[in-house]
Amino acid sequence: MSLWIVFVVILTSLTSLPTAYYLNKTDAMKDQRLVFGAGTLSLLGATVLPALFMRRFFRNIDPVIYACACFSWSSVIDLFIGLELDGYVSGYMGFYFLEGEPYLKTAYGTMINYWDGTAHLALYLAIITLYCTGESYREVGLYWVGSIMNSMIVFLPGNVAGKFGIKWSYLLNVPYMIIPLVAGFKFIKERPLFVRSYLRIPSLLERPVDLLFAVFFTLCSIVAVFRGMAVLGAKSDIMHTYLSDVEPYLNDPNVYPKMQMLVYLYYYLFYYLTAIYGLTCPAQSWMADMALIHAGAAAQAQFVHITASLHHRTAECYHAAMEGSSGAIFWGVNLALLIGPHLFAWRCMRRPNLFGETYTVNTAEPVTADSHRKKD
Repeated sequence: MSLWIVFVVILTSLTSLPTAYYLNKTDAMKDQRLVFGAGTLSLLGATVLPALFMRRFFRNIDPVIYACACFSWSSVIDLFIGLELDGYVSGYMGFYFLEGEPYLKTAYGTMINYWDGTAHLALYLAIITLYCTGESYREVGLYWVGSIMNSMIVFLPGNVAGKFGIKWSYLLNVPYMIIPLVAGFKFIKERPLFVRSYLRIPSLLERPVDLLFAVFFTLCSIVAVFRGMAVLGAKSDIMHTYLSDVEPYLNDPNVYPKMQMLVYLYYYLFYYLTAIYGLTCPAQSWMADMALIHAGAAAQAQFVHITASLHHRTAECYHAAMEGSSGAIFWGVNLALLIGPHLFAWRCMRRPNLFGETYTVNTAEPVTADSHRKKD
């Protein structure tokens, strides 16, 4: 039964292709207000068929599942936006680049669509599958929240501050900011309640793996401050050398890379410091949740940042260094920021005695479909 529901979601999502093809041939799509209206109606329509099918088997369906079904439809659209921008397909989304969201024609816009059309689509289908099989999708949901929130917190301000201006279709992105934010609070609220273990936990110096993670987050903090100050125009020879030789993409007139560095400075830095605190004073119940959110955010941030800095839509003078010591620094820094958070999230899940999940004394209603399944 669960596979049928996933199949219906996939089938509904594929209707985005003929819809986009038809709209691309319609003269009315030369009006940005009609583009916005068509996008709104399409997203609403994409929710109806999966919702009707799921309600045959479940009652009181989690609204997050409806959102995942709707977002799956737009993920397929985003995948084809990326493919059309790179010239692999044509005739689907040309109208949208003109009267919808012209800033998607940047390297950042292209790669953010690839990520949404692959990684986010896979996460949506995983969440729906877990829900329909009665299993918890909370951890997958937290990872998705981190990924899409980083996407939106860079993308939305970057669109406004960039050189393209905004049109009515900019508002189509608002649900992708609000719904994941609400879902994130919901997932955190549904965290099981735990009691702290009073057994002695070795100090950080006696836990070499955790000590390495503390050092890693300290270095991440230094990198966040360094790159943040660099894009803000700090007068420093070493920062100037870094911007010119290692990551010239940070100078791109499309402000997305600058926005990402500011997110690292003002948001990620706070997480790094709290993670160091959690490693020093273990048994903090929030550590595993925050590690999953941060891993999702880091995956989206680093995938888009690395690929956009090498993309053909980025002017060659802004391409990242690929060889020599500058190339080694570029790949070392950015791959560490991609891989490290995932290793830490994995450790948090594997060592619950260190991160607050010691003895379950009470649990919120599990995030599954069992309690909502209709009786025969």
